[in-house]
Amino acid sequence: MAQKIVVDQAEDNYDTAVPTCVIRHSELDDESARCNTKQTELEEKACAHATKINEVLTTYYNDHAQASAQYNCAVEEIMLLEADRKREWVTLQVVNCLLERIREQNGVPCDDENGGVTEEVGVCEERHGIAVCVQGEGEPRLCLDYPPIPPHPPFCAARDQVVGECRAVVQPVPCCGEWHNQEYASLPLVPQPPFSETNPGCNAYPECVGCPAMPDPQPIVIDTCPGYTADGCGDDQHDLTFVRSVDGTADVRCCDIDGATCMSDGFEGGIVDPGGFGDQCIFSVTYQEALTICHSYGRRICSMEEKDVCCNTGCSHNAHAIWVNVAAQQD
Repeated sequence: MAQKIVVDQAEDNYDTAVPTCVIRHSELDDESARCNTKQTELEEKACAHATKINEVLTTYYNDHAQASAQYNCAVEEIMLLEADRKREWVTLQVVNCLLERIREQNGVPCDDENGGVTEEVGVCEERHGIAVCVQGEGEPRLCLDYPPIPPHPPFCAARDQVVGECRAVVQPVPCCGEWHNQEYASLPLVPQPPFSETNPGCNAYPECVGCPAMPDPQPIVIDTCPGYTADGCGDDQHDLTFVRSVDGTADVRCCDIDGATCMSDGFEGGIVDPGGFGDQCIFSVTYQEALTICHSYGRRICSMEEKDVCCNTGCSHNAHAIWVNVAAQQD
């Protein structure tokens, strides 16, 4: 009977506590539902954020590649036009010099026996070597500046530290280990079984909302100019070939705008020629990459006529296919 009194009291205490427990369970369910909704929203927003970054980077790399390709094509064409204008201007200077010499003679016969004609012509012919880029007062500007393509801006320091111009950084996405460590690792641990009066159970986390698979955007090269390859020297080991594929590669040799000099080595980032014929050589790059390399040094792709002049200038290009500029266009 003494024990029954204890049991009855325990039952009364239990009955008194049950409504409170029901209220607490109801509050737990409500709070779990609220937290689960927030967690799902967080994961959905994170996916949307990652998707937007992917879209922005993809668009940026595509636009940058398109603009770079168009710029390279324009520079290559303008360099050739500039060379033509220089030759025309030099020719006009020589002709003008000859006309001035004729005017100075004022009808007096030239003393050809003493070399008078030859001397006068020789004075004017020297103007073929005039430095057209040394601009005097009142003279036309014949040498243009070709700024190199600006590099990509740096990546942003962090997603919440966007200062000036920077590229967005690809973020970890939900349902991966990096994401869990970033967002959930600092949260209290969820009770694990076995459950007891001192380790009560807890509503489980909702299933993680994952993102669709997205490849990380990378810089790309777009081919918009007709690219041709030919043998690096005159032995025709490699026939003139039209390469339309953006993945087509050949070696790089550059000519100055006037075609007076060739550049086969000495390129920053180049490699040593395994054949021992040069250092800092550029092998096996696309046509657009070759254009960018030459233009960054104020030069252009050599023409078919110039490739023979450039024989034996280094990097074993004599026996390799190199990029060349030809007048012919794609059919």
